[in-house]
Amino acid sequence: MPRALRNYVVVPDGIYHVIVRGNNKMRVFHDADDYDAYLKYLLNAAKDHRVTIYHYVLMPNHVHILAKPTSDLSSFMHAVQMPFAKRYCKKYKFVGHVWQGRFKSLIVATDPYLFACGNYIEMNPVRAKLVASPEKWHYSSYGVYAFGETDPLVTVDPFYETLGATDLERQSAYQRLVSTTRFSPDP
Repeated sequence: MPRALRNYVVVPDGIYHVIVRGNNKMRVFHDADDYDAYLKYLLNAAKDHRVTIYHYVLMPNHVHILAKPTSDLSSFMHAVQMPFAKRYCKKYKFVGHVWQGRFKSLIVATDPYLFACGNYIEMNPVRAKLVASPEKWHYSSYGVYAFGETDPLVTVDPFYETLGATDLERQSAYQRLVSTTRFSPDP
């Protein structure tokens, strides 16, 4: 039996905190190739569906994305999740659901929440004790903001531009803010 359609309102120019988790919290990324494949699917889907990605992190068993879709968020996520799940099943000879239900999407309503959510996303590997500091985790947007690294997935979020007059000022301010601020993702 097919699922019922999602019942949610799409806010024009809305920014969403999107969360997707491995089924039963199982690990979905086992090696660098898995992470890289997901990032490739994410980049292609973002281009095809005209979705702006501000922040992201790929954790071993789940993903966080802070994104601004221009149209249907579900189609965008389907374009990422489905090919990754097919790849996963083939690579690991896995049968069953790779992802735990549908993705969650929470509207980001204010600039402070935009920063809080970006902070929450990029500090996730530190809170999970996978690394001692966010720059040690290679599968997130932290390097874009903290060090000016180039990442074709990321469009710099509007809050970041207010952190200083130069790239170095903004990077330094961002590093300080992320390391000293502990926000909950709840609005």
